[in-house]
Amino acid sequence: MSNNSKFSPHIKRLVRTCFFVFILSLISTNAFAQGTSGLYNPVFGAAALAQGNAFVARADDATAIHFNPAGLTQLNKAQISLGATFVLPRVDYHGPSGRENMRREINTVPNAYFAMPVVNNRLAAGLGVTVPYGLRGHWRSGGFSKYVITEFDLKVTDVSPSLAFKPFSFLSIGAGLNYYHLKSRRKKHINVGITNSILTGLPVVPTPDADQKINEHSDAFGYNIGMLFDITPRHSVGISFSSKAVMHVNGKLRLNNLSGATAALFGSTDTMVRTRTTATLPEMVSFGYAYKRNRWSIEADLQWTNWSRFDVLEYGFRPSNVLLEADDKDVRQWHNTWSFALGGEYSVNDSIKARGGYTYHETPVPSRTFEPSVPQSSRHGVFVGGEYRWGEKESTTLIGAEKWVDFVFGTIFYEERHINNAVGNSMGGSVDGRYDIITYMLGTNFNVSF
Repeated sequence: MSNNSKFSPHIKRLVRTCFFVFILSLISTNAFAQGTSGLYNPVFGAAALAQGNAFVARADDATAIHFNPAGLTQLNKAQISLGATFVLPRVDYHGPSGRENMRREINTVPNAYFAMPVVNNRLAAGLGVTVPYGLRGHWRSGGFSKYVITEFDLKVTDVSPSLAFKPFSFLSIGAGLNYYHLKSRRKKHINVGITNSILTGLPVVPTPDADQKINEHSDAFGYNIGMLFDITPRHSVGISFSSKAVMHVNGKLRLNNLSGATAALFGSTDTMVRTRTTATLPEMVSFGYAYKRNRWSIEADLQWTNWSRFDVLEYGFRPSNVLLEADDKDVRQWHNTWSFALGGEYSVNDSIKARGGYTYHETPVPSRTFEPSVPQSSRHGVFVGGEYRWGEKESTTLIGAEKWVDFVFGTIFYEERHINNAVGNSMGGSVDGRYDIITYMLGTNFNVSF
């Protein structure tokens, strides 16, 4: 059977259908960044995650589209990979007003890839769909953080077509385009008694709170490049870079249950204004070294992230007024961070592999701007996982094609975080206290090579 028969019409339709169904599933997916650094979701495939995401210098499956596109030249056949990581966070707050828990719920972060050689060992292409950034959570509506945040849901979907070229036997080069789509929703209470006092200059009178809800959306483009050096058959080095992406964010701010001078200023007890701001997704640089010997493979990675891009969000409103203009800056002032990963894989036989890994992430969130929608500290992750493979390596039919399942279980341990800042104080609230956090992850990917 000729090579062209490998990509028969029914297989091509299957590929298109898989990605169509998966992209539809992203619309309702709950992406959650608890267990990460900042807003970043480092859950792009079960095989890599089981090794602590130490994968830049190996990148030998379709998830190379994210980790290092240069690795796509290692594929001998087309691959489809569909997966998801299920995240269960536990965030406990202990403060002056007592103890409170963030609502506990399982959140899902999906991923999907298709990659194939165009010219064997020379040129390859792929397409990845991931959710690299996200936040989601609920604090009690009448709790300690009600004037700062009660609900938050941020999701950034990334669609990334990639190409890889191998000009020399020891060097591969890859590049990809990143199309980002952002959707965001946030809720909190407004202390109408204090805002009325600010507007009138009169003493604060107890008044029912108002509700604030912001819905935002944006699109942006970035790019990524990577190189993979096969120094010897046992030693390889990988480097990858992801560019910044500037997002011009538009949204709607809704206020309900206003009263007194505040309602008079807006002209109604319920109102809506349009918002705009600019946010920048950060650059990332990753370095990896991998060593392979017999059935073993071990890798160590180092990553730098330019979180200082997340500094001050300046908001514009239409229509505007003195109250909105007084609160038009969201100060974050995050720090640049380093992360480290160490992981390995052992091939028990042709069908079974065992994996393990460790990762450390610095937190970019300084204490002075810490708030409960990003309740993070520096963290340590421990992961175990494996692979089970079946089917025929040389099959030219989808039914008999080689298939495998990757799986991973991980636990993220956060360093204890004590906060004493002024966030929320102007509205009569406080986020001061101790935050205890632990997160559990369970992930799997189903893969087909044909």
